[in-house]
Amino acid sequence: MNRPNILWYCSDQQRFDTIGALGNPHAQTPTLDRLVRNGVSFTNAYCQSPICTPSRASFMTGLYPSRARNTRNGNETFPSDIPLISKLIADS
Repeated sequence: MNRPNILWYCSDQQRFDTIGALGNPHAQTPTLDRLVRNGVSFTNAYCQSPICTPSRASFMTGLYPSRARNTRNGNETFPSDIPLISKLIADS
């Protein structure tokens, strides 16, 4: 069985309108533009937290930051009892 080739790109503090291919005429983002043309982009999304680390915890676990026990910046690890999406994808 062929496994899909997944690139999950997530930048910090970058709105969709800072990418040339998504409408910004001043941004020079050739690599991101190519990814947009050949992949999927989400232009109408929101995050669970305005703080970096809890937002990433939610993104990686599918849980609210409080459920992932990651509610402030400075947490360096995820609890080992919560599966990360990267592990779930790799194991599937």
